[in-house]
Amino acid sequence: MGLFDSFKSLFHQTVLKMQGKALTPQQEEELLSTLISSDFSLKKAQTLLETIREKGNSTDVVREVLLNSAPPFEPLNDTSVPSVFFLIGVNGVGKTTTVAKLSHMYASKGKDVVVVGADTFRAAAQDQLSTLVQNMPVTYVGGDRGSDSASVLYKALSEHSHASLFLVDTAGRIHTSKALIDELTKLIKVSKKFSSDYPQEILLVLDGTQGMQGYRQAISFVKGAPITGLVLTKMDSTAKGGMIFSIWDELKIPVKLLCFGQQLTDIDFYTPEKIVDAILGDDYNA
Repeated sequence: MGLFDSFKSLFHQTVLKMQGKALTPQQEEELLSTLISSDFSLKKAQTLLETIREKGNSTDVVREVLLNSAPPFEPLNDTSVPSVFFLIGVNGVGKTTTVAKLSHMYASKGKDVVVVGADTFRAAAQDQLSTLVQNMPVTYVGGDRGSDSASVLYKALSEHSHASLFLVDTAGRIHTSKALIDELTKLIKVSKKFSSDYPQEILLVLDGTQGMQGYRQAISFVKGAPITGLVLTKMDSTAKGGMIFSIWDELKIPVKLLCFGQQLTDIDFYTPEKIVDAILGDDYNA
């Protein structure tokens, strides 16, 4: 199963097979059901169907609707030197692995990267991150379990002021946990002691397979942190696509990165075209 396969399968059974012809009520119901099960909001699914009715049943129409509904491309704010990125999210979404992938990506471009292990809450967090980056040309700054994560960040920022980029792995937050949200607020305040521009990015990492659960996490996190962008992980598995559209509709948070696979190079910048072409599949370009 690949990116958006659940939607793509029925899409091929309806739009592609019925191009130029009106969808039957049964086909409309099936397509609407599949869109919703793929985590499109009811409003977005209905808009897509209404546009098909108005403009005709074709891949060009569907592609236009999806492109117009998808989050626009927005690059990472990494032009300042140094830049500070916080990565936040619940445990298990691939946050620490994403830090390692970003470290590899920027180090490969010759950037002076400092990886900050500010997750002093989870027992294995320091070992996992330090192991992932140990063979990279990056600097790792961590702390013992239970130590003050803000002190770890302060040490990194004060001792490595000439770095190009700080990548800060934070504690995996249950999005309803006030204590952990308060800790994130403290980290932000510490970074701003060095520059009012810090952090340039607060990236919320979401598991692409979790669908509307990820949407609910975004709703909760945005109440406690000024999130600047999303990272969607596990996009090579049974990821559902509608969550992207729903989060953009409600919160206007752009998607900045897509992660897929287990290799350090399995990370890419988001663009609307990549998502929509993945939804439509190879048949669109045939």
